[in-house]
Amino acid sequence: MVSRLILQTLLLVFSASALIAQINAEEFASRRDVLAGELNDGVIIVKGNDQKTRNQDVDYKFRQGSDFYYLSGFNEAGATLLILPGEDKKFILFVKENNPRMAIWSGETYGVWGAMKIFKADTAFASDNFEEEVKKYLRGQKKVYLPFADAELFETVSNIITSPWGRYPKKIEDVTKYIAKLRLIKSNYEIEMIQKSIDITIKAHKEAMMAAKPGLFEYEIGALIEYVYQKNGSPRIGFPSIVGSGANSTILHYKANDQKMKDGDIVVMDIGAEYGMYSADVTRTIPVNGVFSEEQKQIYQIVLDAQKAGIELIKPGKGISEIYEASTDVIKDGLLELGLITDRESRWQSRVWFMHGVGHWLGLDVHDAGGRNGADKRGKLLEEGMVFTVEPGIYVAPNALENLKLLMTGRLSDKEIDEFIEEVKPAFEKYKNIGVRIEDDILVTKTGYRNLSKAAPRDIDAIEKWMAKPSEIVK
Repeated sequence: MVSRLILQTLLLVFSASALIAQINAEEFASRRDVLAGELNDGVIIVKGNDQKTRNQDVDYKFRQGSDFYYLSGFNEAGATLLILPGEDKKFILFVKENNPRMAIWSGETYGVWGAMKIFKADTAFASDNFEEEVKKYLRGQKKVYLPFADAELFETVSNIITSPWGRYPKKIEDVTKYIAKLRLIKSNYEIEMIQKSIDITIKAHKEAMMAAKPGLFEYEIGALIEYVYQKNGSPRIGFPSIVGSGANSTILHYKANDQKMKDGDIVVMDIGAEYGMYSADVTRTIPVNGVFSEEQKQIYQIVLDAQKAGIELIKPGKGISEIYEASTDVIKDGLLELGLITDRESRWQSRVWFMHGVGHWLGLDVHDAGGRNGADKRGKLLEEGMVFTVEPGIYVAPNALENLKLLMTGRLSDKEIDEFIEEVKPAFEKYKNIGVRIEDDILVTKTGYRNLSKAAPRDIDAIEKWMAKPSEIVK
C-alpha cells in the first residue's frame, strides 16, 4: 500500500482538472447542499463513468459523467457518490483503491485518502465495498434518488431495497431532473470555465480561417483546430469537430471530414473545445478561397440577420421559443425572397432548408441539461445565469428536392410536392451545395445578454479580412 507521505507528494503533480477540483471544493459542496435541501427525504446516489475499452487492451480517453462531476468534482473512473440529507456525514464517495502494481502502468489514483482530503468527502470507501456499505445508509430512509438511465445502479439498489431483511426505502425516484434544474443556472465559476473554453475555440476558428485554402483536406483543418485546443490548455474536444465543405456543408452533423476542399466551396466549422470539463460550441461558415461568392453572401447574410434577430431578444423573462420564432421569421422572409419557398406561411416549406432548432443549453455537455418546455407556448423562460447557443442555418443540399417525396409521404400530395419543386428549382440550382450555419454562445445577464463568443469573426467583411492574414502554422 502506498504511504500517505507518497500520496501527499503526488498531489503536487496531479493534473490541472484535479487542481481545479481542489481549489473549488466549496463550489461542489454548495451544489450538493442545494440538491440535498430540495431532496431532504431520502438518499441521493449517483455513479460516475467507468473506463471504456476501445479494443483489446486499449482504452478510450476517460471523461467523467457530467452529473457525477457536477456534484463531486471527482474525475476518476469507477466512483459513486452518496448524499445523505440531514446527516452530519452527508457526502460519501466510493472510489478505486490505490493499487501499487497498477500504478506502475497507469499512475497513482486518489484512493480513499484523496477522496476525503482533496474532494472533501465526509467518508470514503473502496468501490469494491459499495454494495456492502450502501446497505447501512439505506436503512431507515424513506426514498432513494438515483438516475434511472443507469440500469446497473438501478438494479443493484432495487435488489437491496426489495430484500425482506432490513428497513429499506420502498420508493425510487429519478434524480436526473433535479440535477438538470440546478445545472441550468451557471455560477460565476462555471461561466469562467465556459468562457475559457470559448476563448480557446475562438483561437482555433481564427487559425482555421487563416489556414483554409483550396487543396487542403477537411481533416487537416480539423487537426489544426485540435492542435490549437491542446496548445492553449484544452485537454479534449467538447464534441467531434464538424468541418464540412461543399455539399458536406449541408449535412448537419457531418462526421467524415475527409473531402478535399475546392476553390469556390464554402465550409462549415462547428467546433468546441473543453476546459475545466465545460464545453464551447461556436460555428462559423467561411469560403475556402477567402472570398464569398454572391450566392454564398446572399445565403450567409440571411442566416446572420436571423441570428442577430434572435440574440437581440435575449433577456430574463423571454421564452426560449420566442428566440426561435424571431430567427425563423427572418429565415422565412429570406427564403421567399431567394425563391426557395413559395409560401411564407407554409408549415413545411421552410423546413426543407432549415430543419433544426435555433439553439440549445451549454455547459458540462455541449447539449447541456435542462428542458425547453415552459408553462406556455413561449417555452422555458430565460433567467440570469443561463448559457445557450443561437445557431440558425440554411442548407441547400444537393438531394433535397429528390428526397422530398420520400420525406413527405403521407403528409403532402404528390401534386403539391411537384408544384413546389417546379417553382423553386431555378433557385435550388443557383444555391445548391451551399450550407451556412452561424452559432454563438450567449449568457443571459440581469438586464439582457452577453455574447461570450463575439470575438470570433462573424460578419462577411470581418471573415474575409481575417482569411487574408497568413497562417503561421499551415504554409
